[in-house]
Amino acid sequence: MQEIRIMQWDEAKDLAYPIRLTVFVHEQGVPEALELDTDDALAWHAVILDHGKAIATGRLLKNGKIGRLAVLKEYRGLGLGSELLKTLVSYGRQEGITQFFLHAQTTAIGFYERHGFNAIGLPFEEAGIDHIKMVLTPH
Repeated sequence: MQEIRIMQWDEAKDLAYPIRLTVFVHEQGVPEALELDTDDALAWHAVILDHGKAIATGRLLKNGKIGRLAVLKEYRGLGLGSELLKTLVSYGRQEGITQFFLHAQTTAIGFYERHGFNAIGLPFEEAGIDHIKMVLTPH
């Protein structure tokens, strides 16, 4: 049984950080020192649990920035990234956020475009990986 929970960092850290460490640091080579930042304490964190095991995570800042979307490899392709993204946007709207944006890895542009995000500006490097800013088009 899967469930999505939204929580603050003090509750989310032990669930979300191991996923981020696996995906971003071990798989993608992001320096571990860059993975945690001061925004974690300020963000809402969504965590998908599968029979109590944390398998996917993402965060939302009060300025509408979505980030740190990560799904464990064995659970990819099941729509969990989409579920996380929709949950974060929906929760943000409930909290009064009207504009959402993110820094997408350029390899994930198509994923975000399918959810209504549009790329703006030029690609840039973040943590050694090419990214581009994307904004959610209001509907």
